[in-house]
Amino acid sequence: MEAADSDLQAEFCRELAALRLMSRGPLRASLEQAVRRLREGADFAAVLASLDVSVTGPLQARHAPTQVAAPGPPVTGLYLCPIGACRRTERRHAGEGPPECLVHERVLTFVPDA
Repeated sequence: MEAADSDLQAEFCRELAALRLMSRGPLRASLEQAVRRLREGADFAAVLASLDVSVTGPLQARHAPTQVAAPGPPVTGLYLCPIGACRRTERRHAGEGPPECLVHERVLTFVPDA
């Protein structure tokens, strides 16, 4: 998988909750079918191409947003994709719960700083 595709897959994972909120009716059904195919190991680029551009357009048109400052210092370490399917990384701030992968319905894997 190319780095750009992996970055897009990470952003898809990060934004899945918002994509679900913005998708209605048949678009939501196709999004959920796409998520199911990803869980089953389908190629991300092919799955993304199968989705309606109204769902994927905003995602493809921008890069992952810059992290906004949150209250409290970051917990040292990173959270990574729980199955290694994408290059998503997240930091956790004090008072926040662990980030989740909504594609695979799992909490991201914590890797402490050395």
